[in-house]
Amino acid sequence: MFDLDTTQVKLASVNARAELHGDDPKPAFDLKIEATLANDILVQFDPTLRTMLFKMDDAPDLVDQIDPTALTALRFPKLGTLKWDWAGTGYDVAVGYGIGGASDIQLADCKVDKFQFQPLNGGSVLVTFRVIAHPETADIGKLCEFIQQNIDITVTPPAPTTVQELFGEQKAA
Repeated sequence: MFDLDTTQVKLASVNARAELHGDDPKPAFDLKIEATLANDILVQFDPTLRTMLFKMDDAPDLVDQIDPTALTALRFPKLGTLKWDWAGTGYDVAVGYGIGGASDIQLADCKVDKFQFQPLNGGSVLVTFRVIAHPETADIGKLCEFIQQNIDITVTPPAPTTVQELFGEQKAA
């Protein structure tokens, strides 16, 4: 299950729209997030995804020689961006604002989806995803201030509700 501890990301865009909840429209906001992360984040989606996209470097530089088993070279340099069809609901998202803590923007019961992975040489991956949120009116302007800027974000998955979620289907981090 996808989660992200407090990490600096880029808020690429904020899209305002309406969702129908029954017959009633409800404001919704799509937050497009971009983050360059270590490639071990891929294990959260599938245990073999990281080794599918990365391999050990054939001619490691000094940094790679510290951990000669590190997967830092692209296995398929011409692959480009990989779309990943996975969505999660019930997520809590905290966006750093002000001095943190109580001043952070708290978004509850969010959906995360539209994942894309762009493997980068050196062992990083550009992860792009969407957060569908229903922020409080007071937080909408704050979020819009951050468009195209780096922000700190925490993405917390919902608590497991079944034994299978807790032990069977959860991916190792």
